[in-house]
Amino acid sequence: MSEFLSTVKADLLDRRILPLVVLVALALVAAIAYVVLDGGSSTGAPVAAVARAPVTGSSGLAISQANPEKAVAEMTGGVSEQHQGTAHDPFSPLPEAKAKAATSTTTTTTTASSSSGAASPTTGTGSSSSGSGSSPSSSGGSSPTTPSTPAKPKPVYHVAVLFGVLPAGTTPQTAQLTPYENLALLTPLPSVKQPLIVFRGVTAGGKSATFTLVSEAILHGDGVCLPSATQCEAIDLQAGHSEQLEYISASGLLEAYELRIVSIVSSKASSAAVKSLLKGESKAGRELLGHAGLTAVPDLRYSSQPGVLVFAGHPAFAARAHVAGQHRRGR
Repeated sequence: MSEFLSTVKADLLDRRILPLVVLVALALVAAIAYVVLDGGSSTGAPVAAVARAPVTGSSGLAISQANPEKAVAEMTGGVSEQHQGTAHDPFSPLPEAKAKAATSTTTTTTTASSSSGAASPTTGTGSSSSGSGSSPSSSGGSSPTTPSTPAKPKPVYHVAVLFGVLPAGTTPQTAQLTPYENLALLTPLPSVKQPLIVFRGVTAGGKSATFTLVSEAILHGDGVCLPSATQCEAIDLQAGHSEQLEYISASGLLEAYELRIVSIVSSKASSAAVKSLLKGESKAGRELLGHAGLTAVPDLRYSSQPGVLVFAGHPAFAARAHVAGQHRRGR
């Protein structure tokens, strides 16, 4: 070990290496002196270190801000001076950002004031405010309602008839017949216990009244048979005309009845009156027709008007029926 140290000492004292050793020694002394002198003059080193700590900008570059009054270049080249302009604090917001913030604040304030202003007429106590606030809500909130048109009255027909037994040797003019005023739909005649015919309604325009034959009868008079003269299931009779019906009684005797249409009068009725008219139809007559299988009226059907029958499927049937009636009257 001593030999190694002796060899090192001899090499260092060699004249060729001696200048290099002197330079290294001087550099070491200068470094020590710099550290000692700088540490002695800075009493607040920790604070200065904190103040001079590099600040990283948004782009990731370190920005030194030791002197805030001196302009600092924000470039990667590290130039310490700018060509123009004053010192700028990089942490203060830019003027454009301030303008945008002021604009947004103004817009928010304006919106809030307009909202409160729009709500004030509703809650205000003044007469003018309350009047102006109530009129838009009443006029603009809902469209004006159109008054509903009242339903047009519908025509209804009132039928008055005479029906009864025609005794032998008695003329129709002197016969005592039973009057039936304002005959209800589906009314059996002469009664529910002895039904011979059932009132079905009137034809369009109240020109005639139609009756369904419940029992077989021999017919004489002005009526028109439906659907035909050979297959008579119903008779159609005009006002002022009459029809004789002959039935064979249970005792085997021939009994004659006469049906005379006194009048067919129309009137206007409300929807409520029409409903009550339909409800007033005879339930006994409906059940009677159902049991006998005579619900339908030959070649006729009910129209939208209550109690009114129209010819269905045979446009020329009315003309043929009228001609058939004339032939019957001419016999």
